[in-house]
Amino acid sequence: MFKVSQEMRLNTQAATSASTSTSSSSGLDGNSPEEGGIFGRYQRTPDADAYPSETPRVYVAPELTDAGKVQLLHFPSGAVRVNSPLGFIIKRNGVKGNFEVRVEGPSGQPIQPVRQQQLDPERFQIDCQLAAGAGLYKVHIKCNSVTLPRSPFIIVAIAGAPESIEGKPASSSGMFYQEKCTQVEIINEQWSVLVPTLDSDASRVQSRGLGLTHVSLVERNEFTVDCSQAGSNLLLVGVLGQRGPSEEVVVRHLGRGIHRVTYRVCDTGDYILVVKWGEEHVPGSPFSLSAD
Repeated sequence: MFKVSQEMRLNTQAATSASTSTSSSSGLDGNSPEEGGIFGRYQRTPDADAYPSETPRVYVAPELTDAGKVQLLHFPSGAVRVNSPLGFIIKRNGVKGNFEVRVEGPSGQPIQPVRQQQLDPERFQIDCQLAAGAGLYKVHIKCNSVTLPRSPFIIVAIAGAPESIEGKPASSSGMFYQEKCTQVEIINEQWSVLVPTLDSDASRVQSRGLGLTHVSLVERNEFTVDCSQAGSNLLLVGVLGQRGPSEEVVVRHLGRGIHRVTYRVCDTGDYILVVKWGEEHVPGSPFSLSAD
């Protein structure tokens, strides 16, 4: 808003005696062109006396969110069966705010319901059912309307019903073992289509390391696998817990058939470590482990 100059006339006839005496002392003794009037140039601001007619608006901005700190635990890393339950954990790692999870089926339609359960102040359990047929499912995750890096996450669903488990042992540990082994076989069925028949002998594979007998929740677990005398094939390693596959398994070939395997788990409980040379288990596999 700008200022303008204009002529103004002040009417002093109704002024008090005090203001009259003040005008006389300043040299205004009735010699003005019009009695009772004082002329001069004044500065005024257009609409300076106007009051706002609208109610003030208050804008609330969302809390700054570093979505890169958020972790997904036990998210499926391979193909899953149609009509299988999808379950994973969101770990906020100190990030404050609300999470929004939306799952899209192969046709783009949202999957309902998506259940969200708070396990503790840092972790949320997400569950839904992949019941929209085979294909690609997309999992969109936001925190305070900020999209997580790499979102949407992709899940491949293949046709076929999950295998039924018969003849379960009476003990709870036996039930856990057989259920997890069945999940391993389902995953291995998918690999068998891709892995050609090679001349190999899994019985000659040697594995050693602390990661085969003890599980640490603080740091990465590690062991080595020597396949130098076992022919040619692929080394397949998987770690399964009560909530699904481990979120981190790394297999690195060091040369001459020697592999170093590292994995990390975050929850206490029983785990099954599977090491296969092609389609056959190596000696000692599957390994039964426990994290306290």
